[in-house]
Amino acid sequence: MQRDWIAWGRKGIAALLIASMGISYAGSGAAAAAANETVTVKAAEGKAVSATTATVNKAEIEYWRYAAEGSLHPALALSNGNLFTAAANGWVTIVSSAGKEVKRINTYTNLSAPALNGKRKIFVAGKSARLYQYDEAGNGGQAGIFYFKGKTENLQPSAIVTDAQGLPYFAYQHAILSLDEAGEKQAALLPEGVSVKELAAGKSGVYALGSNGALYAVRGGAVVWEAALEQPLLGAKLAADRVSGGVLLLGGKAVAAYEEDGKVRFTRELAAAPAGGWTSPVLLPGDAGAVVAAELGGNGIAAFRLADGAELWRISAAGAGGFGPAALAPDAAAGIVLAGGRSGAVYAIDGSAKSILYTYGGHAAVPASGVTPMGGGRFAYTSASKLIAAGPVRPVAIAYAAATLKLPLDTRLLLTDKLKLSDPVALSFRSDNAAIVRITEKGIVTPIAAGSANLYVDVSASGYKGQLKLPVQVTASASKLKVKHEAKKVSISGKSYTVQTVVIPKGIPMTAGLASRKVGVVQPLASIAKAYNADAAINGTYFEAYGGIPEPYGTLIADGNVEHIGNTGTAIGFTWDGTVVMDTLRVKLLGGTNGLFKSPNNWYVYFINRTPVAGGSSAIMFTPKRGAKLGFALGTAVTVSKGVVTKISKKENVSIPADGYVLVFTGSEEKLAERFKVGTLVDYKTEMTNLSNTPIAWSRVHTAVGAGPRLVKDGKLAINPAGEGFSSSKILTDSAARSGVLVKKDGTVILATVPQATMKQWGQIMLQLGAEQAMNLDGGASSGMYAHGKLITTPGRLISNGLVFGTKLKW
Repeated sequence: MQRDWIAWGRKGIAALLIASMGISYAGSGAAAAAANETVTVKAAEGKAVSATTATVNKAEIEYWRYAAEGSLHPALALSNGNLFTAAANGWVTIVSSAGKEVKRINTYTNLSAPALNGKRKIFVAGKSARLYQYDEAGNGGQAGIFYFKGKTENLQPSAIVTDAQGLPYFAYQHAILSLDEAGEKQAALLPEGVSVKELAAGKSGVYALGSNGALYAVRGGAVVWEAALEQPLLGAKLAADRVSGGVLLLGGKAVAAYEEDGKVRFTRELAAAPAGGWTSPVLLPGDAGAVVAAELGGNGIAAFRLADGAELWRISAAGAGGFGPAALAPDAAAGIVLAGGRSGAVYAIDGSAKSILYTYGGHAAVPASGVTPMGGGRFAYTSASKLIAAGPVRPVAIAYAAATLKLPLDTRLLLTDKLKLSDPVALSFRSDNAAIVRITEKGIVTPIAAGSANLYVDVSASGYKGQLKLPVQVTASASKLKVKHEAKKVSISGKSYTVQTVVIPKGIPMTAGLASRKVGVVQPLASIAKAYNADAAINGTYFEAYGGIPEPYGTLIADGNVEHIGNTGTAIGFTWDGTVVMDTLRVKLLGGTNGLFKSPNNWYVYFINRTPVAGGSSAIMFTPKRGAKLGFALGTAVTVSKGVVTKISKKENVSIPADGYVLVFTGSEEKLAERFKVGTLVDYKTEMTNLSNTPIAWSRVHTAVGAGPRLVKDGKLAINPAGEGFSSSKILTDSAARSGVLVKKDGTVILATVPQATMKQWGQIMLQLGAEQAMNLDGGASSGMYAHGKLITTPGRLISNGLVFGTKLKW
């Protein structure tokens, strides 16, 4: 998707999208002058061709700033989206894509700029010829300190470069130091007293420009050839040819190249000299045959062909004020080159179109020391001790299947089902009249009263912008569906059973009925049904009914959120399109901080809304369905509101935010709390599998109750309570009052209760009732069923939860 957007920008479509959404391009200072500019493009043989570029996009945003403890070198972009930084004073830091510190290491020595090779290894050079090596997680350390004849201690080495083989090289005094493939140290010595002015990594080894005016080719620990340079090339910048080998030199008006074996490829004079000299050239993305360089003291940016040195084009980045020596960075994925100007502007250069694609700039922080592409047009740059992430605002087109949403009072829907986005980004939802229609953070739309309102879908992802205004018309319920109660006589092995049934036609709305709309309390079944204005209801999952807090045992999903994890037995689920699913649902919740889900950012919980045992170890999430507060004071509580940690408490009965949750860690799990700080970004993923550990597609289930065991599967008896994790004789062998739910082939749901039956008899009864799928619910004194305003089967106790159905439900 990122590359597609860049392609749109080249054709002008991105600009049209942004303009149509009302995003301003207005800039200030030097950067503003770049819009609609006329530039001069020079052909290969120096003939000037006048051309007008497309509008330079000014839509921009700074995403975040990270303050380091020392002056930073240009950052490295890692494969997981993190950034690796090295400070001159010795600190190595990994910063997340959200600008949060992930890891920090003090090497206790001055550091030069780091490099990342194609094998994702990171190398940094330290004072006195030290070499450090790290992986992308920050694991590693000093790989060695180099010694050679004539070495002077306490000097600062050059920045690291890595060749196409992934081997690191750096210069120290008159030595070019490296590691071989086995990790052994190597040193190639230039003549005593000759220092390295420029170092460029090539196809194999490096090329070095000496202070004596000679060019050296180094492979491992040997100088393989050297060439004396003419006067115009003495201060040249080097660009190694990693494809065919060899090296290109840019020095003022002169350009030359040498083959990998030391033969001269070409020499030529350019039509115009650069103002102040050239920056270090970089390869043009998508074109292995060209390099790009910019003027140190001017606004010019030019491209040169590696084969013969011909100038392919030259454009002006108005107001740049010159570019730093290492200010250019190719973004291969986007097909552009980023250039950091001394004015504080960053220019995205489209080499194929020979134009400036967009500009970010006019800021006090100067990115001339180096820009790091982060993908999708985003980039990071260092300014003294600050690491800054920025880039253009990227427009997102949001469309819904209909221009107006017409919603009867008896219908809820998941808005994201029919949303179309030009980019897969995070969204936020809101209603301008919650008395008419409400929408949750997941996009669940609930009508409240007849009338008109508007729903707004906003892009919440950093660096993106977009909005959809969707008019909503809530109408009265027009449903003519009705539930039907019927007592049926069923004969199994000569024994007769009176079964109370309530038929639920396909399409009748339903939800989870929670006692007092909370998890962990009890209420009469009739009261639960009336609170939801249900036409029919049945008791749900098992719960603590013999003392203590009456919390559920089985899994509960309500309003699309997992509100309790049971991980035993079988669950029935209801999706947004009315499909009913049944499986041995097993839920796992895995969390992360600052956008990362690997150590040391990962966390987990294994319960939701279940009170921890004093003196035990636990990791539990508490959601708003628990109530206003936890109800206990144990362990360490981490309060998360809108995805951000707002409070960390010890042994406190904290409040549960309506827009978040609380994580509680006790006993040996309390160490997990150390992964959170106030301000930490927090997120989690829910994994759903079955008993065989096979992933199941339950992401669109809005309501589920876990109990069991399974009674019927695909029209056949399928009872294996021990295999589902049950051990009580009440389930395995005893005869007792039973509640259950079955689904027929046509999607009709039937609720059923029976006064006495073993589990095997209960399954046979379900088959007689026409079950294609069927499962057991909590039974015994909990067994209860409600229809048409009265109890059909009266429970012998208050219950914790159930399933409720009706055409005018109060959600």
